[in-house]
Amino acid sequence: MGLESEFFVRQPRSAKTDALNDFHRLVTRLSERLPLAPSKSNPFRFFLANGSSVSLEVGGIADVHGALFEIATPECTSPRDLLKYQMANEQLLEEAFAADHSPDHWALVKSNTDGQGHTLGQHESFDMRIAQGPWLIAWWLGLLVLLPAILAYRLLASIWMMTVYAMCGISRGLHFMLHRVLAAIANRTHSAKDTNDGLRPPVHDPFFTAFWMEVAATGLRCLHAPIVWSFACLIRAVALHPQRRALAGFLASRCILDGAGYVDEQSRYWISQRASTINSMIGFGSYGRTKPLFRCDPLLRDLLAGPFHSLHRFLGLFHRRQRIELAIGDSGMCQQAQYLRYGVTSLVLDMVEFGEHKSLPRLLNPVEAVVEYARDWMLIRTVSDLHARQQSAKEVQRAYANACKKWMEDRRDTHREAWQLLDLWQATLNQLILRPKEESSVPMTLVGRVDWISKLWLIQQMDPGAAWEIRKKIDIRYHELSPEGYHRKLSELVQIAPIVRDDELERARRGPPGDSPAQRRGNLIREFADSSSDLRVDWRSASYELEGTRYRIDF
Repeated sequence: MGLESEFFVRQPRSAKTDALNDFHRLVTRLSERLPLAPSKSNPFRFFLANGSSVSLEVGGIADVHGALFEIATPECTSPRDLLKYQMANEQLLEEAFAADHSPDHWALVKSNTDGQGHTLGQHESFDMRIAQGPWLIAWWLGLLVLLPAILAYRLLASIWMMTVYAMCGISRGLHFMLHRVLAAIANRTHSAKDTNDGLRPPVHDPFFTAFWMEVAATGLRCLHAPIVWSFACLIRAVALHPQRRALAGFLASRCILDGAGYVDEQSRYWISQRASTINSMIGFGSYGRTKPLFRCDPLLRDLLAGPFHSLHRFLGLFHRRQRIELAIGDSGMCQQAQYLRYGVTSLVLDMVEFGEHKSLPRLLNPVEAVVEYARDWMLIRTVSDLHARQQSAKEVQRAYANACKKWMEDRRDTHREAWQLLDLWQATLNQLILRPKEESSVPMTLVGRVDWISKLWLIQQMDPGAAWEIRKKIDIRYHELSPEGYHRKLSELVQIAPIVRDDELERARRGPPGDSPAQRRGNLIREFADSSSDLRVDWRSASYELEGTRYRIDF
């Protein structure tokens, strides 16, 4: 399992910032704390010696100067490890950023949205069984049918990119020649000094680069549109049937455990911002306008990426287990809420893949239920299941918790951490009682432990007639990574014992988890990052040069 989180910079209104320059400074400061190496495929991504990565997340815009920072954990095999590396990475990012910025005016904010209105949150990655039995055979056949179209696309994409590069070079040359001609005309009335200035090349224009990036991206989208549509049909038809059927109710109601809270433009309070945008069960979040529960973008990248002559990544799609993203989680701050998210999701996913899912709740319309539960901070709304029974979010979660308990009791190899997670899950549901008509409507035992409860309590301390701007300021600065962040101040006030100890965080800052592919990646970076080996790293492989020979290592 793994996790990706985005961050933006809180700054004074009068200040001007450049995300690209900030990112380069951030990487420089990170390199002073631990070794790192550049990515093989992404010029805006670097991998750290603890197995993680930091990147500039452009998303749907072409202007890297307005992008967000993204940090991703290494591959982890336990929820506690995932929590450790998430927190360790946030500490590293905060320290590196603070080294070049005054904490009085600048801070990193763990983001749920960007300046263009896109919701972000956190993306959890899990290895899931893509299909089994006849469905797996159908999956393989579908991939084989797509192969000729994929080869044709890669050939045409190579031709298109070479054409764009040529057009970009020609336009730059014409731009430079035009600049020289205009400068020569203007120099007739200027001094020799001005003449020399006028002959200088034009300054690099970010808009010029962004234009050609957009041209290239538009052409590629037109070329691969039929393949993407066909692949989407294949996924909807045969992929992840047990998970979609059995996990939908759990994911729809999970926001009451891990939602981060959200104040919308009408000053209404939601449990989860990311959940409020979900509009489909499965699909590609980066293609089109869908916001799916199950995000299959890693599969799409493996299908389309790579040179014409290599099918290495494509052949990986024939494996029974694939990396799938759950794109329904907010960027939370409370350790307990984050630990519950990773832990109970892993429990339910394991239970489903072992075939124990016949007694789980089945909601009539899970996608509508996601939004319905996300808007219900009083926990009173219900949705219908397949048997026409009305189910609240707490009732659905309790049904899953009871099913997990029975499944674990029937197994002899249940890990101790699983029982600890189950106890924490049930205790949180028991404490999750809101009384809107009372002076203290939120359960105080969960303040500092569950994000949407904590943020709601902070907002309720304000005057009921407080302006939207004040409520929104609490909403945003709750996620700030600085001593002035509202969550950090609240944590100091309520004095809750942390789940992860300081010595565990220190180890996570320095080295990768010992039982994952990240161990080889981290060790390789620590060994070759400061040498002249031209080390290049990605999630699945790395390459370096030694004594004139180029080597490749698969993780």
